[in-house]
Amino acid sequence: MAEPVTEIENAARDRHQLRTLAVAITTTSAVLCAVTVAVIYAMPLNRLWFLHFPLGFYLLAQGLLIFAIVVAFWYVRVQERIDHTRSINEEIA
Repeated sequence: MAEPVTEIENAARDRHQLRTLAVAITTTSAVLCAVTVAVIYAMPLNRLWFLHFPLGFYLLAQGLLIFAIVVAFWYVRVQERIDHTRSINEEIA
């Protein structure tokens, strides 16, 4: 027979889910804000040059991709830390 889930386990699971949701929302918001800013300011940024390309063009072609990859690695690192903390707390309890 399966053991009933206690209130402490429910609270720990809920905390874990809220932290995961917060990190996911933060990650998605950061990327969407970067895309929005790059699109809005692309024309003025095109007056500046980077690696022989207009800066607005470079940001939309390469910069946002690099930023999204960096944010994805950050997300994985933070999520692993959250999961590790929960697994340690479950072992102790």
